[in-house]
Amino acid sequence: MTGSDPLQPIVGLVEDAVKIQSSWEFDCLPEDIYPHFFSAKMDDTYPLAFRLGIPKPLSCKVLEGEPKVGNTRQCTTDKGYIRQEIIELEENRKLVYQMRETNVWCRSWVKYLQDTFLLEPIGQDKTRVRRITEFEGVTSIPVLSTLALWFSLRQAHRYASRNWRRLSSTLKSQRTTSAYA
Repeated sequence: MTGSDPLQPIVGLVEDAVKIQSSWEFDCLPEDIYPHFFSAKMDDTYPLAFRLGIPKPLSCKVLEGEPKVGNTRQCTTDKGYIRQEIIELEENRKLVYQMRETNVWCRSWVKYLQDTFLLEPIGQDKTRVRRITEFEGVTSIPVLSTLALWFSLRQAHRYASRNWRRLSSTLKSQRTTSAYA
């Protein structure tokens, strides 16, 4: 559990984790989506949930420059940052990271947080993306922290997928335009 130091790592146990699973189909190849997990700027919209105080993702990047196991993926929100260690990586197929530190206001509610992304080609120029978020709220307020995290993370899943769809569509257009040039 975190103390008053926002840079203190957040580490937890997997056995009591709650899972949120989302799945989307994108009209593009995995290589049009995958890069945006490591370098993305989200749109300027503010859906209702974010106006109620849920941290709104603004951008994500790899602090060391390139995605590799052990490197840090940092997502910046309108409330602070979330740093995640990349723990598994298969280019254009799989990404797994665990939250290690954050300065977001709700940090003391999170005992453990891990995200897994699986990309699966499903036909010509189509990809299924599955996102599995495992998390555990703190034991001092387990029901409240778990419900708040579940709601917040569901909103983040929807918002991020909408932005990845926008970004991957742009990358696909650039790829197909250059192929015909």
